[in-house]
Amino acid sequence: MTALVQGLNLLLTRLFDLICWPFGALAPIWALIVISFLTGILMLWLWGKISNQEGIKQAKNQIRGNLIGVRLFQDDLRITLRLQGRIFRHTLTYMRYAVVPMLVLLIPVILVMIQLNLRFSVRPLEPGRQTLVEAKVRDLETLGGSIELLAPEGIVVETPAVRNVSAGEVTWRIRAEQPGHHKVTVRAGEDAVEKTLVVGSSWGKVSALRTGKNLWEMLLWPGEAPINPAGAIESVEVRYPALAMPLLGWNIHWLVYFFVLSLAFGYAFKGVFGVQI
Repeated sequence: MTALVQGLNLLLTRLFDLICWPFGALAPIWALIVISFLTGILMLWLWGKISNQEGIKQAKNQIRGNLIGVRLFQDDLRITLRLQGRIFRHTLTYMRYAVVPMLVLLIPVILVMIQLNLRFSVRPLEPGRQTLVEAKVRDLETLGGSIELLAPEGIVVETPAVRNVSAGEVTWRIRAEQPGHHKVTVRAGEDAVEKTLVVGSSWGKVSALRTGKNLWEMLLWPGEAPINPAGAIESVEVRYPALAMPLLGWNIHWLVYFFVLSLAFGYAFKGVFGVQI
Protein backbone atom coordinates (compact mmCIF):
# COMPACT_ATOMS: atom_id res chain seq x y z
CA MET A 1 0.00 0.00 0.00
CA THR A 2 2.90 2.36 0.74
CA ALA A 3 4.24 1.84 -2.77
CA LEU A 4 0.78 2.58 -4.19
CA VAL A 5 0.52 5.86 -2.28
CA GLN A 6 4.04 6.85 -3.33
CA GLY A 7 3.27 6.05 -6.96
CA LEU A 8 0.03 8.06 -6.86
CA ASN A 9 1.80 11.01 -5.23
CA LEU A 10 4.57 10.93 -7.82
CA LEU A 11 2.14 10.77 -10.74
CA LEU A 12 -0.08 13.60 -9.52
CA THR A 13 2.86 15.77 -8.47
CA ARG A 14 4.43 15.53 -11.93
CA LEU A 15 1.08 16.24 -13.58
CA PHE A 16 0.54 19.38 -11.52
CA ASP A 17 4.16 20.42 -12.04
CA LEU A 18 3.44 20.32 -15.77
CA ILE A 19 0.22 22.33 -15.40
CA CYS A 20 1.86 25.00 -13.21
CA TRP A 21 5.09 25.26 -15.19
CA PRO A 22 3.86 27.91 -17.75
CA PHE A 23 2.78 30.19 -14.88
CA GLY A 24 6.00 30.10 -12.87
CA ALA A 25 6.90 33.72 -13.69
CA LEU A 26 3.35 35.01 -13.09
CA ALA A 27 1.34 35.61 -9.94
CA PRO A 28 0.11 32.32 -8.41
CA ILE A 29 -3.55 33.26 -8.90
CA TRP A 30 -3.25 32.58 -12.66
CA ALA A 31 -2.19 28.99 -12.12
CA LEU A 32 -4.96 28.57 -9.55
CA ILE A 33 -7.56 29.93 -11.99
CA VAL A 34 -6.49 27.46 -14.69
CA ILE A 35 -6.49 24.52 -12.27
CA SER A 36 -9.90 25.56 -10.94
CA PHE A 37 -11.23 25.74 -14.50
CA LEU A 38 -9.89 22.29 -15.38
CA THR A 39 -11.22 20.85 -12.12
CA GLY A 40 -14.65 22.39 -12.59
CA ILE A 41 -14.95 21.01 -16.14
CA LEU A 42 -13.68 17.56 -15.11
CA MET A 43 -16.07 17.34 -12.15
CA LEU A 44 -18.96 18.49 -14.35
CA TRP A 45 -18.19 15.79 -16.92
CA LEU A 46 -17.85 13.10 -14.26
CA TRP A 47 -21.11 14.22 -12.63
CA GLY A 48 -22.89 13.78 -15.93
CA LYS A 49 -21.47 10.28 -16.32
CA ILE A 50 -22.09 8.85 -12.85
CA SER A 51 -25.33 10.58 -11.79
CA ASN A 52 -28.92 9.71 -12.72
CA GLN A 53 -29.44 12.64 -15.07
CA GLU A 54 -33.02 11.78 -15.98
CA GLY A 55 -33.98 11.33 -12.33
CA ILE A 56 -32.37 14.64 -11.36
CA LYS A 57 -34.15 16.41 -14.22
CA GLN A 58 -37.55 15.00 -13.22
CA ALA A 59 -37.03 15.85 -9.54
CA LYS A 60 -36.05 19.43 -10.39
CA ASN A 61 -39.06 19.82 -12.70
CA GLN A 62 -41.37 18.52 -9.97
CA ILE A 63 -39.91 20.95 -7.44
CA ARG A 64 -40.17 23.83 -9.90
CA GLY A 65 -43.77 23.00 -10.78
CA ASN A 66 -44.86 22.75 -7.16
CA LEU A 67 -43.16 26.06 -6.34
CA ILE A 68 -45.23 27.68 -9.08
CA GLY A 69 -48.30 26.04 -7.56
CA VAL A 70 -47.50 27.51 -4.15
CA ARG A 71 -47.42 30.99 -5.65
CA LEU A 72 -50.69 30.44 -7.54
CA PHE A 73 -52.59 28.99 -4.58
CA GLN A 74 -50.95 30.91 -1.76
CA ASP A 75 -54.35 31.94 -0.41
CA ASP A 76 -55.50 28.33 -0.01
CA LEU A 77 -53.74 26.93 3.06
CA ARG A 78 -54.75 23.31 2.43
CA ILE A 79 -53.41 23.25 -1.14
CA THR A 80 -50.27 25.17 -0.13
CA LEU A 81 -49.44 22.68 2.62
CA ARG A 82 -49.97 19.76 0.25
CA LEU A 83 -47.70 21.35 -2.36
CA GLN A 84 -45.01 22.05 0.24
CA GLY A 85 -45.14 18.40 1.26
CA ARG A 86 -44.55 17.43 -2.37
CA ILE A 87 -41.66 19.87 -2.61
CA PHE A 88 -40.08 18.30 0.45
CA ARG A 89 -40.55 14.79 -0.96
CA HIS A 90 -39.07 15.67 -4.35
CA THR A 91 -36.19 17.47 -2.63
CA LEU A 92 -35.36 14.27 -0.77
CA THR A 93 -35.53 12.41 -4.09
CA TYR A 94 -33.11 14.90 -5.64
CA MET A 95 -30.74 14.52 -2.68
CA ARG A 96 -30.89 10.73 -3.05
CA TYR A 97 -29.82 11.04 -6.68
CA ALA A 98 -27.06 13.53 -5.77
CA VAL A 99 -25.45 12.09 -2.65
CA VAL A 100 -23.66 9.09 -4.23
CA PRO A 101 -22.12 11.09 -7.13
CA MET A 102 -21.02 13.75 -4.65
CA LEU A 103 -19.25 11.14 -2.51
CA VAL A 104 -17.54 9.71 -5.60
CA LEU A 105 -16.41 13.15 -6.79
CA LEU A 106 -15.04 13.89 -3.33
CA ILE A 107 -12.12 11.52 -3.99
CA PRO A 108 -10.60 13.35 -7.00
CA VAL A 109 -11.37 16.72 -5.40
CA ILE A 110 -9.36 15.76 -2.30
CA LEU A 111 -6.45 14.63 -4.47
CA VAL A 112 -6.52 17.98 -6.31
CA MET A 113 -6.65 19.89 -3.01
CA ILE A 114 -3.62 18.02 -1.71
CA GLN A 115 -1.61 19.12 -4.75
CA LEU A 116 -2.88 22.70 -4.45
CA ASN A 117 -1.87 22.78 -0.78
CA LEU A 118 1.65 21.77 -1.85
CA ARG A 119 1.87 24.85 -4.09
CA PHE A 120 -0.40 27.57 -2.69
CA SER A 121 -0.37 27.11 1.09
CA VAL A 122 3.12 28.47 1.85
CA ARG A 123 5.91 30.21 -0.02
CA PRO A 124 9.70 29.72 -0.05
CA LEU A 125 11.75 31.29 2.70
CA GLU A 126 13.27 34.57 1.52
CA PRO A 127 17.07 35.00 1.82
CA GLY A 128 17.95 36.61 5.13
CA ARG A 129 14.78 35.37 6.86
CA GLN A 130 14.70 33.17 9.94
CA THR A 131 12.40 30.26 10.64
CA LEU A 132 12.07 27.11 12.73
CA VAL A 133 12.78 23.48 11.90
CA GLU A 134 10.88 21.02 14.07
CA ALA A 135 11.49 17.28 14.32
CA LYS A 136 9.07 14.88 16.00
CA VAL A 137 10.44 11.62 17.41
CA ARG A 138 8.65 8.29 17.78
CA ASP A 139 10.12 7.46 21.19
CA LEU A 140 10.66 10.04 23.95
CA GLU A 141 13.90 8.31 24.89
CA THR A 142 15.37 9.64 21.64
CA LEU A 143 15.24 13.17 23.07
CA GLY A 144 17.60 12.13 25.83
CA GLY A 145 20.31 11.15 23.39
CA SER A 146 22.30 12.98 20.75
CA ILE A 147 20.12 14.84 18.25
CA GLU A 148 21.35 17.56 15.91
CA LEU A 149 20.50 19.52 12.78
CA LEU A 150 23.10 19.55 10.00
CA ALA A 151 22.85 22.30 7.39
CA PRO A 152 24.72 22.92 4.12
CA GLU A 153 26.41 26.14 3.05
CA GLY A 154 23.80 28.86 2.65
CA ILE A 155 21.80 27.79 5.72
CA VAL A 156 22.86 28.84 9.23
CA VAL A 157 21.65 26.95 12.32
CA GLU A 158 21.40 29.75 14.90
CA THR A 159 20.36 27.85 18.03
CA PRO A 160 21.09 24.51 19.66
CA ALA A 161 18.36 21.91 19.86
CA VAL A 162 15.43 22.94 22.07
CA ARG A 163 13.66 19.84 23.39
CA ASN A 164 9.94 19.67 24.21
CA VAL A 165 9.67 16.36 26.01
CA SER A 166 5.90 16.50 26.55
CA ALA A 167 5.29 16.90 22.80
CA GLY A 168 8.16 14.65 21.69
CA GLU A 169 9.61 17.46 19.58
CA VAL A 170 12.94 19.20 19.11
CA THR A 171 13.29 22.62 17.46
CA TRP A 172 16.08 24.69 15.89
CA ARG A 173 16.07 28.24 14.57
CA ILE A 174 17.75 28.67 11.21
CA ARG A 175 18.52 31.53 8.84
CA ALA A 176 18.52 31.27 5.07
CA GLU A 177 21.36 33.06 3.31
CA GLN A 178 21.32 31.75 -0.27
CA PRO A 179 18.40 30.92 -2.60
CA GLY A 180 17.93 27.39 -3.84
CA HIS A 181 16.80 23.96 -2.73
CA HIS A 182 18.89 22.99 0.28
CA LYS A 183 19.03 19.69 2.18
CA VAL A 184 19.10 19.91 5.96
CA THR A 185 19.56 16.71 7.96
CA VAL A 186 18.15 15.79 11.36
CA ARG A 187 20.39 13.18 12.98
CA ALA A 188 19.28 11.23 16.04
CA GLY A 189 21.82 8.61 16.98
CA GLU A 190 22.29 6.35 13.95
CA ASP A 191 19.08 7.59 12.28
CA ALA A 192 19.23 10.52 9.84
CA VAL A 193 16.41 12.18 7.89
CA GLU A 194 16.88 14.79 5.15
CA LYS A 195 14.43 17.64 4.63
CA THR A 196 14.35 19.94 1.63
CA LEU A 197 14.47 23.64 2.48
CA VAL A 198 13.32 25.95 -0.32
CA VAL A 199 14.73 29.49 -0.33
CA GLY A 200 13.68 32.07 -2.90
CA SER A 201 11.49 35.04 -3.72
CA SER A 202 8.84 33.43 -5.95
CA TRP A 203 6.03 30.93 -5.37
CA GLY A 204 6.23 27.26 -6.24
CA LYS A 205 6.09 23.73 -4.92
CA VAL A 206 7.04 23.83 -1.23
CA SER A 207 6.78 20.81 1.07
CA ALA A 208 6.48 22.03 4.65
CA LEU A 209 6.34 18.57 6.23
CA ARG A 210 8.11 15.29 5.55
CA THR A 211 6.51 12.41 7.42
CA GLY A 212 6.12 8.66 7.47
CA LYS A 213 3.62 8.38 10.32
CA ASN A 214 0.87 6.62 8.37
CA LEU A 215 -0.55 6.23 4.86
CA TRP A 216 -3.00 9.12 5.26
CA GLU A 217 -0.31 11.63 6.23
CA MET A 218 1.92 10.31 3.44
CA LEU A 219 -0.93 11.05 1.01
CA LEU A 220 -1.53 14.51 2.48
CA TRP A 221 2.15 15.50 2.15
CA PRO A 222 3.30 14.31 -1.29
CA GLY A 223 6.22 16.69 -1.79
CA GLU A 224 8.91 14.35 -0.45
CA ALA A 225 9.46 10.62 -0.04
CA PRO A 226 8.05 9.23 3.23
CA ILE A 227 10.31 8.72 6.22
CA ASN A 228 11.24 5.17 7.16
CA PRO A 229 8.54 4.10 9.68
CA ALA A 230 11.11 2.04 11.57
CA GLY A 231 13.36 5.02 12.26
CA ALA A 232 13.58 7.18 15.37
CA ILE A 233 12.31 10.33 13.63
CA GLU A 234 8.61 10.52 12.78
CA SER A 235 8.50 13.85 10.92
CA VAL A 236 10.47 16.99 10.10
CA GLU A 237 8.69 20.29 9.51
CA VAL A 238 9.86 23.69 8.26
CA ARG A 239 7.80 26.73 9.29
CA TYR A 240 7.39 28.58 6.00
CA PRO A 241 5.50 31.88 5.65
CA ALA A 242 2.01 31.71 4.17
CA LEU A 243 1.61 32.49 0.47
CA ALA A 244 -0.29 35.77 0.07
CA MET A 245 -3.06 35.84 -2.56
CA PRO A 246 -4.74 39.25 -2.09
CA LEU A 247 -8.05 40.36 -3.57
CA LEU A 248 -9.22 43.97 -3.20
CA GLY A 249 -6.98 44.45 -0.19
CA TRP A 250 -8.00 41.18 1.46
CA ASN A 251 -5.72 38.16 1.70
CA ILE A 252 -7.92 35.27 0.51
CA HIS A 253 -7.04 31.65 1.28
CA TRP A 254 -6.38 29.50 -1.80
CA LEU A 255 -9.14 27.10 -0.75
CA VAL A 256 -11.76 29.85 -1.09
CA TYR A 257 -10.50 30.75 -4.57
CA PHE A 258 -10.52 27.10 -5.61
CA PHE A 259 -14.04 26.26 -4.47
CA VAL A 260 -15.63 29.47 -5.75
CA LEU A 261 -13.88 29.34 -9.13
CA SER A 262 -14.31 25.60 -9.78
CA LEU A 263 -18.02 25.71 -8.87
CA ALA A 264 -18.52 28.84 -10.98
CA PHE A 265 -16.80 27.28 -14.02
CA GLY A 266 -18.75 24.05 -13.60
CA TYR A 267 -22.07 25.87 -13.37
CA ALA A 268 -21.23 28.14 -16.30
CA PHE A 269 -20.52 25.19 -18.61
CA LYS A 270 -23.36 22.86 -17.57
CA GLY A 271 -25.42 23.93 -20.56
CA VAL A 272 -22.53 23.30 -22.94
CA PHE A 273 -22.16 19.71 -21.65
CA GLY A 274 -25.92 19.23 -21.24
CA VAL A 275 -25.53 18.20 -17.61
CA GLN A 276 -28.22 18.49 -14.94
CA ILE A 277 -26.90 19.67 -11.58
